[in-house]
Amino acid sequence: MRTTFTLLLGAAVLWGCAAGPPPATSPPSAPPAAAVPAARPPEETGMALPGDADKVPPAPAECQAFVARTAPAASCNEKNAPGLLADGLAKADPAERDSALTALEPCAKLPAGLVRALRAELAPVACGDVLVEPFLAKPPPGLGPEVRDALMGLGFAARASRLVREPPKLALPHSKARVNQFMAGPLKHWIEGQAKAIHTVSLHGSNLEGYAKAVVAVEAGMADLRFVDVARSAPIPDEIAKDRELKDAYLGALEQALDARKVRGRDAALVGLKKLAEAGVIHDPRVARARKLLSEIYAGRRIDALDSLLLPELPAATPKTDLERLATLLPTPYAEPIFATQKASDPALLRALVERGLPKSARQKLEADPALTTESRRLLARALFALGQRYWRSADFAAAADALAKGKPTGPLKDEGELVTALASALGSGPKDAAEMMLRGPHLPKGLGDVSRLDEIGKGKGPRAGLALFDAARLLEIARPSGADAGYFAAIAQRYTRAASELSDPAKRAEATDRAKAARDTSAAISREP
Repeated sequence: MRTTFTLLLGAAVLWGCAAGPPPATSPPSAPPAAAVPAARPPEETGMALPGDADKVPPAPAECQAFVARTAPAASCNEKNAPGLLADGLAKADPAERDSALTALEPCAKLPAGLVRALRAELAPVACGDVLVEPFLAKPPPGLGPEVRDALMGLGFAARASRLVREPPKLALPHSKARVNQFMAGPLKHWIEGQAKAIHTVSLHGSNLEGYAKAVVAVEAGMADLRFVDVARSAPIPDEIAKDRELKDAYLGALEQALDARKVRGRDAALVGLKKLAEAGVIHDPRVARARKLLSEIYAGRRIDALDSLLLPELPAATPKTDLERLATLLPTPYAEPIFATQKASDPALLRALVERGLPKSARQKLEADPALTTESRRLLARALFALGQRYWRSADFAAAADALAKGKPTGPLKDEGELVTALASALGSGPKDAAEMMLRGPHLPKGLGDVSRLDEIGKGKGPRAGLALFDAARLLEIARPSGADAGYFAAIAQRYTRAASELSDPAKRAEATDRAKAARDTSAAISREP
């Protein structure tokens, strides 16, 4: 039994350590800049994965339809190109959408390579490389470095997304001899091969810039984090599985060994999220998947905790022009070359853009414009606040408060501005980004719990007071100090109860009521402790 357990502990260590060199992306602890390889010239950058290509599973069969798809070239000119692109992106059926985009690939009035990048972006993640590799083998004239990098990033991200998916299986029975042989043979070789492939993909991704680096880092990080689930489901000899003490000891050793893997995956995913934040991405499936996985792995440091804050609903986007329609549909990183010359301060266009995010160039222009209308300033502030929520960036909250401070809203917009400013002021004292939040652990800076301005608004009546009280209670929950006593949670419950009485939306009232009960239960449980 001792020999079996020793071998199992060795296997546990393998899960955490058999990863080869660390990924070539800067982790949150910010190593020296020299740790990140310098970007290579485009002529030296290829899609090949020498030495580890055989470790990456092939693209799934569903990708073939995207590769083989052809369509007659659309009749495209400078005037109708935005509308045709919006029409294609708006199609709900993936095959119809891809067919419409395929027809636009020859359109010379759209940036070279943009449509192919969009096809790879919107296809299943695992299909990216089979779409971009043949395109990059014969790139069109005028292919810019940002679009080229985006294409390469989507290709490497696709390969990373296929890693750590199908570990070898061991059929029953799980005897000591069979498990040991499996651990030392097929499983060990698979772990080592997948880990090296993740490293190779990460290394290629580190040579890219901006959004391209982001998508590779996110997918490589998620591949590393998938090792955690695979390791937890690995077979255990029956004789240990039936012995609770031995099983608990093994599982404890396994979790400890997996810490290195978790850190590696977390750091890569956070590097990716940082780059996505810099690109101004707010709503994107890749961001949602990365945040969900990080929240599951690090349940005590939930990167999505701020999503539960309540703010007044923005008016729905009602695009009237082709450019406005396109702004609501185009993924934010691809909006840069399309909207760089457009007037982002136009409220209708800005509202359309912030449906997905706030492109870097648009943000720079808006923050430097002293003559923004009240509505444009409101939309800018809400977009900046949303970026802060998504990525825990205190600088974005400060920028949102600054944008509102420069305006002179009246009526409902003034009320909304005061609420957003009060929230932004509290959150501006929090972590500088998601990386700092996760490294700190569940207990955050005291400034994050300063809800005095929200409490002041909560003394009023109506939905605004309800929103302020709900948000004050939620911030106190998120920033609860170590050893918070029964009175702390009783005060949270009181705020939620008062919020429920003021909120007009039934769903929000119900959530406030449920949270009030949970806080009261926690307070009562603490009171019963000896």
